[in-house]
Amino acid sequence: MTAARTIAEIPSTGRPSVEDKDVRASALGIEEVDFREPEWLAFISAHPDALIYHHPDFLAGMEREYGQKCLALGCVQEGKLQGLLPLFYTRGLPRWVARNDVGRRLSSLPRTPVTGPLFTSSEAAESLLNAAVNLVRCQPGVRLEIKTMISGLDALVPGLHCIPWRDTYVRGLPTNEEEDPAVPENLRSELPCITCDGCGRLRFGNAREMHQVSWGVKQARKHGLKTQFAQTQAELRAWYELYLEGMRRNVVPPRPFRFFQELWNRLQPSGNLLLVLVEHHGSERVRMVAGSILLLFGSTAFWGFTGTRESDFSLHPNDIMLWDALHECCRRGYSSFDFGEVAEEHPELRQFKTKWGTMLQPIYRYYYPKPEPSGSRVTSRTHGVLRRAWQRLPLPAVAALGDLAYLFL
Repeated sequence: MTAARTIAEIPSTGRPSVEDKDVRASALGIEEVDFREPEWLAFISAHPDALIYHHPDFLAGMEREYGQKCLALGCVQEGKLQGLLPLFYTRGLPRWVARNDVGRRLSSLPRTPVTGPLFTSSEAAESLLNAAVNLVRCQPGVRLEIKTMISGLDALVPGLHCIPWRDTYVRGLPTNEEEDPAVPENLRSELPCITCDGCGRLRFGNAREMHQVSWGVKQARKHGLKTQFAQTQAELRAWYELYLEGMRRNVVPPRPFRFFQELWNRLQPSGNLLLVLVEHHGSERVRMVAGSILLLFGSTAFWGFTGTRESDFSLHPNDIMLWDALHECCRRGYSSFDFGEVAEEHPELRQFKTKWGTMLQPIYRYYYPKPEPSGSRVTSRTHGVLRRAWQRLPLPAVAALGDLAYLFL
């Protein structure tokens, strides 16, 4: 993933006169397109800011999750895509239950950290955003929501309001070109990737942080932990139980298994999804103790969904899992690893992600119309009671309630 850009850095076709702008605006048309058509995949494959969340197989997985239809807008000029914007409608939660930013929305995309528009010029971006705004203008009670790493989009459309969101933790990965500048350029892509233990290119933070990472990995191996990449849906199903445990512990609604099954069927064969599993090899049996789904496309790998048993934290499963995942992504040629956001109530997770040499990258959320200020509808005491009750639920109930929640989110 490239560094976050401002709209001022997006190419423009020039500073037009009023007449020139009218001509260009008429040449740029907005259409509802089919994201399954080859043109969509070709466009995102060539775009430096494209993410796995723009991928047609990911969008198809979201459609199957709750039977929703993706509204895919395309900016077309002379029959060629100049920009695109995938959107989903959500039912939303009532305002008396939750914040107004999780009400009825036309979102790009709901239930994902970041997506937003892709475009070749600021004019194409303006056309796409205006079209999306016009869609919600005629639907009272529906709000447009855009999640992106590009700042300044609110300058393109009157009334579009920007809210800085949480930062995401991003780690750059070395490429073969960075290993030895003396190697001729035409041979750099042929450099072999040496074993992870002997790789000196991928280091984490300062000397103290590097020692913490290396120590955690050594402890995991000492305790008999090994990683492997899942190959079967049976392994996916076993991992889902760990994922439910993690969501119950962190008081976060889990995604339904059918969502992961759909992504597995669509993205795993092409290498756009990896399920990294951590197993404990004891004297009598082998058992799964942790696992994470990685979503990969373009230059960026996303550390998406994780499950770990709390009783196994002392074995350092997340250290060895991320160590091997990062080296695998490096070996495959990805230049960026996104660890994701961290909520304010999880400082220990922030510390864990920081030790891997990550940098903060801002995410922006744009809304139309502007959200009204809203406070919590639940007192801190009630929140504590609900939190403890959630953590005592059996896993099937956690799965059912998560499925119900995302039906509206």
